[in-house]
Amino acid sequence: MAVSRRCIAQQLLMSKVVNIPTRFCNWICRVVTVESTTNSTDIALTLFASGASAFSGATFITVKEGFEDGFDYCADTMNNNQNIYVMPAKPNSHLSYMSQLDIDQVANNIRQTSIGCTLGKSWASKDQLAKMIGAGMNILVINLSMVTRDVCKDVVKCIRELEKSHKYERLIGITIDVTGAPVRTGTFKQGLSYEARIEEGSRITLTLDEQYKFCCTEDLIFIDTQFFPKLIHYLRKGDRIYLDEGQVTLVVRNIGFDCINCMVEEGGLLGSFKCVTVPPNRINQEILYSTYMKDLEFAAECGADFVLTKFVDSGSVIEEARRILPKTAKVFAKIETRESVKNLRELIAVSDGILICRSGLAMCYTPENIFKIQKYIVGHCNVADKPVFVTGQLAESMISKPRPTRAEASDIANAVLDGVDGLLLTVETSWGMYPLATVSVVDNVCREAERAICYEISRAELNYCRLLRGQVNETIKNVTGASAVEAADSCGASAIFVITTTGASAMSIAMSRPSCIVIAIAVDIAVAHHCLAYRGLHPFLYTGERVAEWCEDVDNRINAAIEHTRLTGLVKGGDRIIVVTGSVGTSGSTNTIHIFTLEGEHSKLRIVGSSHELSQVGSPWSIGSTSAAFPFTSTVGAIRAQQVSGAGLRYSVMLSRGNSVYGGVSDMLPPL
Repeated sequence: MAVSRRCIAQQLLMSKVVNIPTRFCNWICRVVTVESTTNSTDIALTLFASGASAFSGATFITVKEGFEDGFDYCADTMNNNQNIYVMPAKPNSHLSYMSQLDIDQVANNIRQTSIGCTLGKSWASKDQLAKMIGAGMNILVINLSMVTRDVCKDVVKCIRELEKSHKYERLIGITIDVTGAPVRTGTFKQGLSYEARIEEGSRITLTLDEQYKFCCTEDLIFIDTQFFPKLIHYLRKGDRIYLDEGQVTLVVRNIGFDCINCMVEEGGLLGSFKCVTVPPNRINQEILYSTYMKDLEFAAECGADFVLTKFVDSGSVIEEARRILPKTAKVFAKIETRESVKNLRELIAVSDGILICRSGLAMCYTPENIFKIQKYIVGHCNVADKPVFVTGQLAESMISKPRPTRAEASDIANAVLDGVDGLLLTVETSWGMYPLATVSVVDNVCREAERAICYEISRAELNYCRLLRGQVNETIKNVTGASAVEAADSCGASAIFVITTTGASAMSIAMSRPSCIVIAIAVDIAVAHHCLAYRGLHPFLYTGERVAEWCEDVDNRINAAIEHTRLTGLVKGGDRIIVVTGSVGTSGSTNTIHIFTLEGEHSKLRIVGSSHELSQVGSPWSIGSTSAAFPFTSTVGAIRAQQVSGAGLRYSVMLSRGNSVYGGVSDMLPPL
């Protein structure tokens, strides 16, 4: 009985009713019943094929054990013998994807989310910096209010030396945080890990006497006002002072020569080195602005890759920063006030990226609103193709503990699920006792969270939102990038390799949220550093010898990047890869997609050179201008085969819709 059922199943799959090539059937199958036999398990399936010639009917096929009733699977014929395998079907919703997650699977995927770490004195040496890089740090953040200018210069020099000594295999972006001049508390005499309980209704004294800087108590707390020596003279009775972003609220009762006597209006736990917030009109704005401008000039002097600007309530602040900074410095706007949230779209348009500063927002919004604001900002940035980072209490318990709380781990994971490009650790690494462990934990949580993302559904939603807002970019570069992402998903590619001059092509592909990694092959180290701000974008800096022949030079760069990813285990023989290139040696000409199956170790591919030869005989590699942008639902317009040395047959495919041509595809598969 089972044999006849299997024969019927094979006949159905091989029939012309469905009009789909039997080597690539994507039928969604619902398991109806499971029947065991002596040798195998027969599963009753209902087959559904999409399209005008859709066919549905019940049949039986033989599969391996381990399938359950009520779950969706895909029936696929994998070789010429028409052996039938059943695989989980692609989910059509986030809910169905979540229900198929394998909770026992080890997260051995490479992390796609960037991790930024604020520099701390405990790991400012070259050896410790190397350990932080090894733990997973992608971006080093230097807060100019925490370290001296000399330390900053030394650290930047160490980072660049480490990159060079490791042949630029690991690139680290340098970020200068121009926070202005902060006011902070001292540390408690019990140590950095101690948290004092400040009782509501009690009296507390804030002192400027530096002898208490490292020996604060519950009723006597040092505040560092080195940038505002006259602050005490501007405060008035009745003013509210907030400690640790509002965790503790004080009301000024009276002011002495070097102290401020306060009553605790709202109590709570208070740790060491916390921010002190006073009414804005009590701060000398001229001093604040002067410090800010000097910090911008210093960031330009250091050669920073990214600059985090403060006081960003309008686009004019970003434009002012750009006049001081070089073009190689990307300006990120801190969103930390009501005005910056209100003017979010303007700030996204004029800045190079956004930093969600939750600690600052906590002073303007109630705690229950912060998560909503975070999602709101992330959504706008994703649709606008701008990188977005989040910071503020991501793993603050790890200041004094080697492991995060479950709530913190969930917070990090949900930020990744929201769609952030990176996470920025502040006091966790600048003052924490376990900076290495903190980076390692965040790395693990990010990788687990990334496995819980259904990229195909997220990408479809993202494209739909962009379409509704009229933000579909119709340039050949962007359409080619979107097509490369869809092609990678369809053929199960392990990586997308992109030749990029300015980084724009690679960034566009990364913002399309592919399910595989994107390797940006750059020759400019500044461009390579900028790629670190984008989720899933891994820069490769080509340092080999350049040759005059453009086609040969591009092939050398691609092969060097492929070899690097082989050595690091990102790709291996037998994997399919996507290669995105241009047709001429200028920026903005990205228009060609190649699909390859990697051969054995150290085999070199001739990619751009052979494509150039194809174009000389009238093949469809040359790309015309587009009149409209479409999702990757293109039809195959032409297929040509050419023998490629060491690579077998390659089929160049022109993807077109109507009269608009979108890209070239090269496929190393046997003919259908």
